[in-house]
Amino acid sequence: MYRKSLIIFFLAVSSCVFGGDINRKRDTLHIYNKIDTTYIESYRDWLNAKLIGVIRTNKFSITDNITQNKLEYSINTNANMGIGMSFKGIGFEFQYNPPGLNNDDYKFGASKQIAFATNANGRRFIYDVFYRYNQGYHTTSTYKVPNDTGFTMEHIYRADIKNTTLGAELVYVFNNKRFSSSAPYNLTQKQKKSAGSLLLGTFCSLYAIDADSLIFPDSLRYKFKEEVQFKTAGSITWGISCGYTYTLIFGKNWFVNIYTLPGLAVQQYYSTNAYDQKSHSNTAIGGALQSRFSFGYNKKRYFIGISWTNTQYFVNNNKMSSLNYKNGCFRFYYGHRFDLRKMLKKRL
Repeated sequence: MYRKSLIIFFLAVSSCVFGGDINRKRDTLHIYNKIDTTYIESYRDWLNAKLIGVIRTNKFSITDNITQNKLEYSINTNANMGIGMSFKGIGFEFQYNPPGLNNDDYKFGASKQIAFATNANGRRFIYDVFYRYNQGYHTTSTYKVPNDTGFTMEHIYRADIKNTTLGAELVYVFNNKRFSSSAPYNLTQKQKKSAGSLLLGTFCSLYAIDADSLIFPDSLRYKFKEEVQFKTAGSITWGISCGYTYTLIFGKNWFVNIYTLPGLAVQQYYSTNAYDQKSHSNTAIGGALQSRFSFGYNKKRYFIGISWTNTQYFVNNNKMSSLNYKNGCFRFYYGHRFDLRKMLKKRL
């Protein structure tokens, strides 16, 4: 029932955005008509169809600030393939897991992923609303741990570790007449000349980790203080961010975009100790960082490129320990644009 409600919520948000765009179309002073056409070319009225490849990452790490020992967990990342389409600012994607492509469950264990999201790179605002659920984590290569015998180092798989993330972000683009936030990522526009913009945003999130027992493997218990050894933990975060993004155009159709948005947040941290079941909570100032990178080739009829987005949060627990969690997404895309008006006129 809860997940069905989330689906209805995201569809409702998308419908509101679509309805607003229909009304604005009748307004000749609509913001989409206020761009500097020497810098930006819009394909919003064209049908954009693309093939995509997606790899999503989800990691969290716990650091004992007294002993400086650290442990990191990650889901078993899978490569998904799919198709996407967009028209008039409304788009959708369908992704699937190709058989024979992801065959490493025997090594890292299986991970379950469920995600809903609605987002847009508009002229003035960038927004993102999302829900993610992951189950099944393994220790990463960066922090391999000894097995129960202590003789070999290996990945420890925990099928019982679950993670839920719910969040939203809103970012204002200052140079919205000459810089397009859509061009390097949604590809519904083209940046014709190099340009950048100052960014100002706000964000909030709910993050929760839950396990059936102690989050640390038995072979690592002695390296962490008992006070930081929990079975459930999480944070409620609200903050503001300020950063900059820039798109470099070269060779007329090639582009590179760099996007960095650091933030400062108020965080309510909570945890339940695995030994005495006592709950602990603490309010502190923490940090966040969102970074993006995009590189590609963008012509009028077709485009090709790659992009990487990463969001990272830093949570301090009363100076005893710190929790660091991050989500990333790598994308490859190849697409074509179709002028439906021109095609319809030819048919008529």
